[in-house]
Amino acid sequence: MSAEQEGKRFSIENARARAKEAFHKSEFILSRAWGLVSNPKAEWEQIRAEETTIPNILIGYVAPLAAIPPLASLIGSLLWGRAGLADLGGNFIGAVVAWLVGVAMVYLLGIVINATAENFDSVRDDLGAQKLAAYSLTPFFVSTLLLIWPPLIWIPVLALGWMVFLIYRGLPILMRTPEDRALAFTGTVTIAAIVTFVIQMSVAGCATVI
Repeated sequence: MSAEQEGKRFSIENARARAKEAFHKSEFILSRAWGLVSNPKAEWEQIRAEETTIPNILIGYVAPLAAIPPLASLIGSLLWGRAGLADLGGNFIGAVVAWLVGVAMVYLLGIVINATAENFDSVRDDLGAQKLAAYSLTPFFVSTLLLIWPPLIWIPVLALGWMVFLIYRGLPILMRTPEDRALAFTGTVTIAAIVTFVIQMSVAGCATVI
């Protein structure tokens, strides 16, 4: 076998391996989203028991999910005439910035959860806080696929409401929050999530203008 044929064979095998890995990752994300919707308590218990690291969560899980909203919005703008080809460059830059900032904001939300835990009689746990921040946003990120069709934009808004409920259910499991303190802690985390979302949109908007 020639060097050229050998190179092609490895390229095909690498492509297949990456495609298989992407399929399994998407399957895992959808399974996690369904678990958080159908049985949040059991899913949070499973998440707590999983051995992982913060970089693995952010790079392997949050990064692919955080790419969905800006990418779906960009495709929707092109398909439905809200943006022309002349605006493609600026919108693409805005999408990339929104993606990067989105990952950073999830990480920041985890830091806020951990930093305020003791104020609500909870246990400080860096990994648990990052799990809570990342996985509670899963249904929202998945639902933003619908941004491709603008009339369905209200569904991701409803998913944000489910995020609040997931945080409420996840705090006692991941951060050992007492039941009578979970609601107040959830309110604090929700406010932090709203602030980070506003920051993300502002930064992405500035990048698009530039």
